[in-house]
Amino acid sequence: MEKTIFKKLIDLYKKEKKFTKQDVEENMILVNRDGFDLIIPKDNKEEHGCFLVNSVKGHDCYSYNSVSVHIYNILEGEGEFIINDKSIIVKKGDKITIQPNEIFYYSGEMLMMFEMFPNFKEENNHVVKKVTYI
Repeated sequence: MEKTIFKKLIDLYKKEKKFTKQDVEENMILVNRDGFDLIIPKDNKEEHGCFLVNSVKGHDCYSYNSVSVHIYNILEGEGEFIINDKSIIVKKGDKITIQPNEIFYYSGEMLMMFEMFPNFKEENNHVVKKVTYI
């Protein structure tokens, strides 16, 4: 993700805590889900994916990836990751690494840079349990 666009999105997050389609550039995709927004650069590569995650409530499921390593850098906010039933409280500046086949979930209000090695493929992603927000 280009640094100036990235900085613009971080500044917008600090002000608005949300993103709209008008906020992202032509070379990005915005996915709005119930508990989080995901900004995906269109130039991600097969061997490496880089995403911006705006967690408003948290992820919408417990899941695992059978191939990819996930790395979450907490840029703003605070929250909780649950990895294989172990709770980890996170805040700005923390980094969480999730190995393949580790079941995880996150919650909280956070802006995160999320990387995957190799990049996301639907067939490698496995939902264990959906989360319902109140």
